[in-house]
Parts: sequence; structure tokens; C-alpha cells
Amino acid sequence: MFDKMATSFSCMTEQLESPLAGLEVVEITSIYSGPMAGMMLAELGAEVTKVESPSNPDPVRAGGLAGTPDGVNSTFYSLNRGKKFASIDAKTSRGRELLFELVAGADIFIHNMRPGKAEDLGLVYEDLAAVNPGLIYGVITGHGSEGPEAHLPAYDYVVQAKLGMVDYQRDRENRGDLVRQVVVDKTSANALVQGVLAALYMREKTGHGQRIDVPMVAAGLAFLWPDGLAPAHAELDPAIPLEQLPPWLESAPGSFLVVLETADGEIATGLLLPPWDGLCLALDRTDWLTDERFAEHLNRILNLPDLIKEVGEEVAKYTTEEVLTKFTTYDFAAGRVATRRELQNDPTINHLGLISEQDAPGVGRVRQPAPMWTFSKATPQITTSLNCAGGDTREVLAGLGVSNEEFEDLIQQGVIFVADDSAK
Repeated sequence: MFDKMATSFSCMTEQLESPLAGLEVVEITSIYSGPMAGMMLAELGAEVTKVESPSNPDPVRAGGLAGTPDGVNSTFYSLNRGKKFASIDAKTSRGRELLFELVAGADIFIHNMRPGKAEDLGLVYEDLAAVNPGLIYGVITGHGSEGPEAHLPAYDYVVQAKLGMVDYQRDRENRGDLVRQVVVDKTSANALVQGVLAALYMREKTGHGQRIDVPMVAAGLAFLWPDGLAPAHAELDPAIPLEQLPPWLESAPGSFLVVLETADGEIATGLLLPPWDGLCLALDRTDWLTDERFAEHLNRILNLPDLIKEVGEEVAKYTTEEVLTKFTTYDFAAGRVATRRELQNDPTINHLGLISEQDAPGVGRVRQPAPMWTFSKATPQITTSLNCAGGDTREVLAGLGVSNEEFEDLIQQGVIFVADDSAK
């Protein structure tokens, strides 16, 4: 009986529709933020078409240690899997017409070009909305679509520096440092997807689309504020003037989170998180419970450097497994510092099925994150397809009604690019 129920449930699961099934997305994106947003929409079931310039495709295609002549590499795959790829030269009059028609016929259009660039290509929101009132037009910019710095180039590291992230990452020698991944790009991608989903909900109620602007400085500021900026900015009249605070308090709560060496590795933990007595019992340092430097929470904050030093000395006496077992016994949270190559063996990641191995046409066997959402009545897509630049141009333009004869003429005129079959 249970086997039959399991089989029935499996069939039901396979037949579930993806949340965004039937929606068409067109993107003109490059580098990280825009492509990642499009990839997430594809994971949610939308049909995503990425349009690239024949002469200047997404530069990430050519990057990375595993780059190939046809623009297939692990980083590009991670950001662009599950899309169709068309190459259209929008600097030509016919190319611009085709691009306008393609975008105007979509449900969603996203880009992360500099302010004015999309408009230079003829993709003015008001003109597109006049043809398709339901279009959702999403934009990621660096410093906003208008303003004193809107024209400046903006990469992740530029925004990190601007927002104080580099200052927040200062080491013990007071040297600033970057968060060593494109955290603002990825935050902006998530913010754009959130905005698109909210706009889709509004469209269901009103029948109208809208334009969504996500400046990277806005997404980064919202991301950094609660723990990175609030201690220094939220209180307009703080009880203790900022200049009188110990330096580690200005970087709180990050300064309370530490990586400590064990006898055979490292652990990450938060020394000011409860239970304080659990930490003391785990390390057999019950004297800390009455030590005037540490007995009260405020004193632990004011004496944080001493606390880090002494806890570090105790942790170093044990192997990683020993100290984690001790912490677990007293419900004190800590985690072993794993290498990136160890992730695929993590028991929780395997239990949740968070890494998927698939055969991707034209790419080979690949490993990728499974979609991060679980729906009870829908199923996201495990996207695997990837093509070279221009690999889907014929299919995309056929959808616009372009005849075979015109298609060949457009190739000869350089308006479009079609990848060689041998490059796929």
C-alpha cells in the first residue's frame, strides 16, 4: 500500500507545474548581477532568452580557467544555465526593430546596462509599455538611473568600498579588505527577482506591468545595514558617543564572530551568543562565570579581546571533533571550517539534495546547486542547458515570424550571429 502511495505521490510531483511556467523573459545582461537574476527566473520555470551583441558578448564567456572558444565555462554556466541565447546587432536598424519586437512580446525584460544604454538601443520603457502594458521592466544599475554618479562605472568592489563594507572588513592591523566574493552583485540579483515577483502579483490584480529599478548601492546598503551599519548609524543620540566606544564595538556584531584554531583545524563561533554558561562548562572554565571581566554580558563586550584570546587558548587544546562534541553537549553553537571542495560530502547538503549532478547538452557532466526553493504545490526547474553565443538565434527569431529567406539575409548583413553547429 505504501509503495503505491509513494509511486502516486512521485507521479503527482513530476506533473506539478513550475511557478513561472509560461512566462517569457528577455534579458540583456552581462557579468554577474543581471545574469544571476535571469537564471533564478529560469529556475522558477520561466522561459528566458539572453540577447548578446555579436561583436561583444557577455565577457564572462571568455573568463575563468576553464574557458573555451565557444564561451562555455563553469562561471558562465553557473550564471546562465537554462537560457536560450540569441545574438542581435541592435546598432543596425533591423536589429533594433527585432530587439524591440522581442522585448515588447515578453512578460519580463531585465538588464544591467549603464543608464541610457538600453534607451540608446531603442528599449525605452514608455514605448514598450505602450505596446505591451503588462510588461515588467527590471533594471539593475550601479548608482541609480539618475543622479550625480549615475554615469560612473560600478562593479561590486566599487560599491563595497562606497558603502563601508571594506571599512567593516578591517583586520587586526586596521587594513581594509573586500568581502571576497561579489556579494553586492548577488544581493542585487536577488533584489531584482523579488521586485519582479512582486510586480507579477500586482499585474494579476491590475493588469499592468511596471518598471523596477534596483541600484546596487540600494541593495548593498539594505544588505549591510542591520549588522554592518546600524551600530554606527541607527541611534541618532546614542548613550555612549561613538568616538568613545572600543574599536571592536563599531564593527559589532561581526567582531564577536570568530574563527579559532583547534589542534587539527578551525571552527567558527560567536563568543557573545548564549548560552554563556554552556561555553564555560564545555571548555571546563567555570572560573569565567565569576571572573569580573566576563561574568556579565556588558563586561564580556568591553573585554572582548581578552575573551577571544582565552577562549582561543582553550579551543586549541582539542581536536575539531572534540571541541564540537563538547559544545554540542552544552548547546553552544559552532561549526567546523570546511574547505570548498568538501561541500559535496556534507551530510546536510546531501540530505537536502542541494547539489545536483546532471548531463548538460554541449557541456558534459556538471554539478550545480539545486533550486533553493521548495514548494508544496509546484516544482522549480533544475536548469542544465547552455549554448554558445548565438546558439539559439534561429529558434528565437523564428518565434518572431522571421522567414528563412530573411534569416539568411540578416546573417549576410551582419545583423545577427548564428553559431556554427560544430561550436555547440
